[in-house]
Amino acid sequence: MRVVTNPRFLSVVIVILFLVSVALWVRVFPDDQTDRSDAPLPAVSSAEATTPISPTVVATAVQLAPLELLAICSGQEAVIDEQSCKKRFQDSSNTLSLGERVIFVPSYSVSGDDLEFSINGDPTPVLFDVIDAAISNLEIGVVHSIRIRRSGEEWSNAVEFQVDLRPPGLTSIYGICADLICAPAETLVAPSAPGTDSFFPLVELVAGLTEPPSRHMWIELMIDADYSRLGCLNCAAAAAAGVVYDDRVEFGVTGIFYNWDLTEFETGEYFLQARLRNQMYVGEWSDKFIFKVRRP
Repeated sequence: MRVVTNPRFLSVVIVILFLVSVALWVRVFPDDQTDRSDAPLPAVSSAEATTPISPTVVATAVQLAPLELLAICSGQEAVIDEQSCKKRFQDSSNTLSLGERVIFVPSYSVSGDDLEFSINGDPTPVLFDVIDAAISNLEIGVVHSIRIRRSGEEWSNAVEFQVDLRPPGLTSIYGICADLICAPAETLVAPSAPGTDSFFPLVELVAGLTEPPSRHMWIELMIDADYSRLGCLNCAAAAAAGVVYDDRVEFGVTGIFYNWDLTEFETGEYFLQARLRNQMYVGEWSDKFIFKVRRP
């Protein structure tokens, strides 16, 4: 082994090592303080898979330690802080609501596409976009557990929970469409002379159910606060619970049903509301979603 003793060479090496040390210090401890430990914790919810919200979350810690699962709770919000999620979970006696989306609060930023889940210690990972449906199919009255990880990494700590029919939270409406036109960005245009074989069904875009929807929960819809004009989404779950909606219309002879046809609406402004229901509980009505209709 050759040992270099040239003083000039050693001075150059020391300078280089010093510069490298400074660079590493700046990368690990940046001046940006957005990752302070007292910042609000992120949350991941698969509600993001069907709403216009990205499934990524804000970083809250340097991603060096293994991923931890800090909290879980039922709901459809894209972001919620750790403490409010824990309180919601505790208030429900550590029970997740069947048919409703689940919020997961990880210890640091992670994309939903990179997340994997393990239920009851099963080593076969469950992917992010089907975890809600998997939870809704679990047995009632039994303690279950869930872990998370980034793909290819170690599993996190386990969080225990039960599943049951619970009073559902609020849902939200983010669009209503007809004939390829969608509110609120556009005014829905009702046809002036529709043919007898023409259909212009309203398509309601509502967040809150698992994807795919479970057999436990459905969405009830109402136009202009008129209880004589009720519709539904995931109506099979409603029918199984003995709840029937008279406003449902068959789309031709296809066996496919919808709630309202655009031809029923005169020129004017309307509002739509939605709420979650299961066999035991009825949720609160959502905020009003205003849409406009005009006839040419």
